[in-house]
Amino acid sequence: VERKRQSPTTDYGPVFGGGTHPNPMLDDNPVIPSQGNKPSASSDPPEGKQNYMDELNGMIGLKRVKSEVASLRNFVIVQKQREKNGLKGMNVSYHCVFSGNPGTGKTTVARIVAGIYKELGILRKGHLVEVQRSDLVAEYVGQTAPKTNAKIDEALDGVLFIDEAYTLSKGHENDFGKEAIDTLLQRMEDDRNSLVVILAGYQDAITGFINSH
Repeated sequence: VERKRQSPTTDYGPVFGGGTHPNPMLDDNPVIPSQGNKPSASSDPPEGKQNYMDELNGMIGLKRVKSEVASLRNFVIVQKQREKNGLKGMNVSYHCVFSGNPGTGKTTVARIVAGIYKELGILRKGHLVEVQRSDLVAEYVGQTAPKTNAKIDEALDGVLFIDEAYTLSKGHENDFGKEAIDTLLQRMEDDRNSLVVILAGYQDAITGFINSH
């Protein structure tokens, strides 16, 4: 598996990639959380200390996901220790793509990853804001960028989880999905230190979407 800037891989495929564009995670195996229900559209971590790795390890399946998320966690700890000692750290992008069928645990894992990012100091809040096309794209001229920016602002210091992200580019010629994509890409650059974006959807569709942008 090709790696970019020390990018771990999982059952989903490459997870954490270098640069602005994320790498895909691929998985078609059902995942059953050990407890709890699917989080709401805006899901804040519970109060108090939480062991996110224990929660991830408590899920059935995702053997490589568990291994590579643990590798990422250890990698970031080492990088922070290097910086503390005055050594140069490596440039790593934390944006992700989760691709696979519904019911494979993508939202649950995204929430756990958000919590791990908070634990490691990558994100200040570590909350998850889940959106889909209708939350970002408006019906009239001039409304899409403000609508998209509002959701991004809500997700700052946490994770913006875009389900079926490829639908943003599946409109007609005058569709405003492209405006949402352009706004998102600009904010990913402008807020790269306070925003992580996770895209999700079916494998073939999400891979085509990533390759086209």
